[in-house]
Amino acid sequence: MRTHAYFYTLFSVILILSTLNGCASGPTQKKPIGKFETTIKAGDIRLFSYSQPLFREKARPITANNRREDGTSKPMEDSESQLKRTLHDLEQDSRLKEYCPLGYVVIDQYAVLNDVVIRGECRYTEAQAKQ
Repeated sequence: MRTHAYFYTLFSVILILSTLNGCASGPTQKKPIGKFETTIKAGDIRLFSYSQPLFREKARPITANNRREDGTSKPMEDSESQLKRTLHDLEQDSRLKEYCPLGYVVIDQYAVLNDVVIRGECRYTEAQAKQ
């Protein structure tokens, strides 16, 4: 009987400590996905380039399951949706928030060869940030 009480107490203490440890650790930071490069030009013009690998489907045999009604194959994610996903990832990236605290303007975005690239310039004044 006494050993049962000992094990219940020990189990309760371990459960409480593990719960407290889980709550105290807080949320973990997501590791940035893309490549973030910065350039500062004359006059303190702050430019950046953000790129991620372009997803390409592996070649697969043509079957009735992976064809549309019009006879063309259907890619899982086209380059336009990959650009949108990359832009979303850029907006969540802490490096961008540190480099451009007042926001940014997208200069160019494209998907070419093996990369999806977004180039931009930081906003410099509060008036620009409100636009």
